[in-house]
This record gives sequence, structure tokens and C-alpha cells, in this order.
Amino acid sequence: MRFGEQAYLPFREQFVALDPERYPPEYIDAQVWAGFWACWGTDRAAILAEIKTYPSGLREVHGLAAAGDMQEIVALIPMAEAWGKQQGCRLASIESRPGWVRVLDDYEVDQVRIVKELSDGS
Repeated sequence: MRFGEQAYLPFREQFVALDPERYPPEYIDAQVWAGFWACWGTDRAAILAEIKTYPSGLREVHGLAAAGDMQEIVALIPMAEAWGKQQGCRLASIESRPGWVRVLDDYEVDQVRIVKELSDGS
């Protein structure tokens, strides 16, 4: 198991390809290098997470992205959860594709995010 840059670098190309329109590669790199985003990884998978602090003071470990083998990804999530608890987090969340609801049965749907692209005629 690797943590930080050593976990991120082998999967960097997969992470930066996930949503470059919203998260340019330079931004993702900077978040990891500065320690704002944490990364856990093995030879076959890696996950990225951040700590979100709400105005109330509630802290949440928030899963941002994952790359690689699904079973390895699922095995890495408890490490991120434990890290979040050490950082004072009371919640863990993952914002991703709907399929994660089926894979992570110990998580429950809290909110749904829907998106509409606006054009000049909308």
C-alpha cells in the first residue's frame, strides 16, 4: 500500500482524464502536491479524497475519484475512512456515478446531483 504522491503518480493519467473540462491536470496535480487531496494506492488501484469542513464545523472525508481495479478500489476505501476519522471527520461521502450505490452497500444515498448544460437557446 502506498500513500500520497507514490500512490498518485502511477494512476495520474487516469485521474487527469476523468473530467478535464472541470478539473484540469495542473489543478489535480497541485491539490495532491499541496496535500489538499490525499491518495491511497496499490499496484492495481488508487483513490483520491479530501476533507470537507462545513460552516457548522462538521468534517467529512469526501471520495473524489478512483482508478484501477474495482476490488482494489473497494479495499482502499476503509483506509480513507480511517484517515478521515483520525482527522476528526464524522461522515464519509463519495460523489460519483450511480453504480457506486450498488458496490458500496454500507453507504446510503443522501442527495442526488443532476446537471443540465446551458446553451444560448436555453
